[in-house]
Amino acid sequence: MKYSSLRVETLLVTMGIFVACNIYTLIPMYEAVAVSISIRAEQVVLAGSIFTFCYAGGLFLFGGISDVVGRKTVIVFGIGISALATGAVALSGDEWSLYLTRGLQGFFLGSFAPVAFAYCYELFESKKRTLLLALINSGFLAAGILGQIISSSLSGWFGWQTVFYFFAAVYGFLFLFGHSELPVTVNTDKKDFSLAAYFSILKNPSLFICYGIVLLLLFTFVGYYDTLSRYYPGSSSELLAIRSAGLLGAGLSLLTSHLIKQLGEMKTLFLGLLLGSMSVLPLFFFSGLIINLLSSITFVSAISLLIPTIITFIGNWAGGHRGKALSLYSFFLLTGASFAPLAIMVLSYKQALLLLIGAFGIQALLGVFMRVNNNMLEQHEK
Repeated sequence: MKYSSLRVETLLVTMGIFVACNIYTLIPMYEAVAVSISIRAEQVVLAGSIFTFCYAGGLFLFGGISDVVGRKTVIVFGIGISALATGAVALSGDEWSLYLTRGLQGFFLGSFAPVAFAYCYELFESKKRTLLLALINSGFLAAGILGQIISSSLSGWFGWQTVFYFFAAVYGFLFLFGHSELPVTVNTDKKDFSLAAYFSILKNPSLFICYGIVLLLLFTFVGYYDTLSRYYPGSSSELLAIRSAGLLGAGLSLLTSHLIKQLGEMKTLFLGLLLGSMSVLPLFFFSGLIINLLSSITFVSAISLLIPTIITFIGNWAGGHRGKALSLYSFFLLTGASFAPLAIMVLSYKQALLLLIGAFGIQALLGVFMRVNNNMLEQHEK
């Protein structure tokens, strides 16, 4: 099958953006959904966490499934079924139907990320692949802001159900384009769809420590913007501006490959963690629109550095189990994200900020352990 490289790249980045948007759509709509279907806002928060748990389950399973049935099949049909599940969310009339439809939506949207990463490794040579992975990850981070902007705007104008009808239509179009534009690739991973294969990946000490860092990556991202949504004292237009400013930081992931080349993966990791801590620290002492705008840009910049760096680590260390290793990456990434709203919900503003700083500190400690382990392995090989 002949294909246009540019169209494939554009389609994958677009899919990544709109898939990831739905991780964040409920954050600005907790109260609106709660009032509409007569439940408490805390129950809507739980629906968001159920989505993320199920999304993590899909991330875990579909990478291995794609080893067997093919990357394109999983990406295309996953997005098609997601269109139906997303439309069903808009029809939710009570607590349990919201839990069920959000869970199904999350599970099938989980078919994209790990499969797309492995698909890029099979379809593109190294230089183009690095850039495309950076673009997809920039899209994921941009989606964290864009999803909130779309949902707050559409729900404010037309009602919260419109948000899910909109995304259902987008996924339907992406299914059609994906079916016609994405080429079939030759899978080089080992076709072993057993739990033992996943456990063998976790036996690698470097990967095991790496997944510990991954667990806290989106935890901090979701926790940061959930804290902002709950406690920022300014107007809704200011809150929208702060979220939008974060889009500027997402572009830094495009420079990650250059930084890795200049500094190495490990130094880039610590640079991202330092930047993340420094973005949260001023919020303990200052408030207002300007400081939050700068914090939002810097915070997203930090995550923009960390995610591609971690994917580089995993892609290099996973060997023939790359598809499954990236599934585990995505699983741990979203598992951490699912706990963030539940944690922030019971904390004060200062406690939430302290939690975010602590998360970056734990990641830095794990990074030290990972570096020591790698140095020991290199010495042993010599």
